[in-house]
Amino acid sequence: ARAQNLPGFCFRASHWASASSALHQATKMAPVDEAVPEALVDTILFVDVDGVLNVGIYDPFDAPILLKSSELSMAREIVAMDYRGFDSATAYKICALAATPADPESTTTFEALASHDQLSKVLVGRLSELIQEAGPKCHVVLSSSWRKKQHLKRRQRLELDLSEALGRYFTFHDVTQLTPELHAGDRLQTIRSYLQDFAAANLCGAGELKVIVVDDFFLSPLSYADPFRITGGDLHTLEEVEDFLLQPLDEMGIEASAKVLHCYRKVTTSNGLVLQVGMGLSNGLLKDAKEFLSNPNSPEAMKPPPYREPPIEKSFFHLLATFA
Repeated sequence: ARAQNLPGFCFRASHWASASSALHQATKMAPVDEAVPEALVDTILFVDVDGVLNVGIYDPFDAPILLKSSELSMAREIVAMDYRGFDSATAYKICALAATPADPESTTTFEALASHDQLSKVLVGRLSELIQEAGPKCHVVLSSSWRKKQHLKRRQRLELDLSEALGRYFTFHDVTQLTPELHAGDRLQTIRSYLQDFAAANLCGAGELKVIVVDDFFLSPLSYADPFRITGGDLHTLEEVEDFLLQPLDEMGIEASAKVLHCYRKVTTSNGLVLQVGMGLSNGLLKDAKEFLSNPNSPEAMKPPPYREPPIEKSFFHLLATFA
């Protein structure tokens, strides 16, 4: 009977209203920077959205359940009245995740990352911080399903939010090719093909090219038990994923390094629920990306300094032997 008092209650991403059309006045932003010539690109940043700029819970039977502020309030009401009907399990999952620490080293919970619509302001802010850290020679590529034509309004809203966070006009430099993507291996192949075409067009600047991929890979775990499947084999670790992406560049003689930020985590909540979560761009991953950008990774830079014999204080007898 209580279910009838909840018309329209639904957490599913596929049923959500479209993003709000509120626009920021251009006068509030810094002047538009001159576009950096592509030949000067020293970093390519591939950006996924769902599970990266919002938080999602894997559902084997439906679209991921996004953590949204408005629906979190509704979920808490359902849990409080001990409702056990349709979609109640979703409400319990949302509440449990919201109370779980978002970072192992922090007391901040996932509730702080909840989206007000489709995007988390906190997570968009972290991405803007990464873009800023990468510098003016960073080529930002949208690799998410949001690159599709039907999601144009979502993409525009994301670009507006990033512009506000950056304090300047922002738009994605490019998108990856629209190829069918059903699992993590497909996404990796799409990104790898983009890198190959970009390099073949001689668009890489002098020096080492840095590649960063921020993705939850369709809420997929990565391990020897759950590898990313590609044509001709499986990838079991992030190191293998990074090597796979860089292989065509290496064959072309282009010096490059890669960092994959896998925004996936298996979470055990305080009440024992085990959830597969697109956890968003965490503080830990952002820190890893900054270290990757700031520390040289070229083979020359990784070489240890040449060995030098420590100075030896010679005794009187050593000196006599020297001049004998």
